[in-house]
Amino acid sequence: MLLPTMTYKEMYDHLSKDLQKVKIRENYFLPKAIKEFKKEKRFPACRWYEYTVPASQNKYVIFFYAESRAFIERPQIDNFSIVFDKKNNRYVIKCAVCGYSHTKEGPLMPLRQVQVYTSHFFDRYKERYLKDLSLNANDVVCRYLSRNKRGMPIEMNDEINRHLDQYGVGAKYGFRVRDGFCFAISDLQVIKSEDGDSEKDKPQAMYVVYKTFMNESDMADAQLSAINKSHYEAWLQYAQTIQREAVDGEITLTLDA
Repeated sequence: MLLPTMTYKEMYDHLSKDLQKVKIRENYFLPKAIKEFKKEKRFPACRWYEYTVPASQNKYVIFFYAESRAFIERPQIDNFSIVFDKKNNRYVIKCAVCGYSHTKEGPLMPLRQVQVYTSHFFDRYKERYLKDLSLNANDVVCRYLSRNKRGMPIEMNDEINRHLDQYGVGAKYGFRVRDGFCFAISDLQVIKSEDGDSEKDKPQAMYVVYKTFMNESDMADAQLSAINKSHYEAWLQYAQTIQREAVDGEITLTLDA
């Protein structure tokens, strides 16, 4: 199981070892989910099933999501891990590989990413976006992860978060997703360069804690305008990176061991 003494890379690698067994269980549960969806009268709908990997004792929720009746036979399939801290606070954990440039003009590289979602984050998503008090904790997570597959990193400033200086360097980025805006704290694990030049550090993994969620319709005009401006700048930088890195219109990234 996950241990607090693990580095971010070790957390990612540890959970990655569960992937094959989790995928097998996804295939096992799929026919059951489809059968239940056929009886469902209300969409979107999700079905989830708990599973503990015997070898690691990591606990997972495997879920299936159908946006409408048209997706009953081919629902979205995904999973997440659940951990509790010493105070019994619940956290949802996802692993991903993202494209990352360590410097503005640096090469694009694949980077392990451990995503941690607090219960507060999902409480706010339920309250501010879903607005459905009948949904339980796992239902809310399934809805969010199914609807918000990707997030655009948005460089934060005082116009987006007026209390930004209280959170330190870890609050440099938020994430804009399909349903709204995510406020987060992140940290980067690196192998430091011998000469102390941080631009030469070798990134190993990123750790992102999603703290709270905002529905953009609830934001002030100035706040939303600042997000739009930062989003445009992020897309521009992304397009320049793609243009610089692409070979025959494609980018191939290989994760180091």
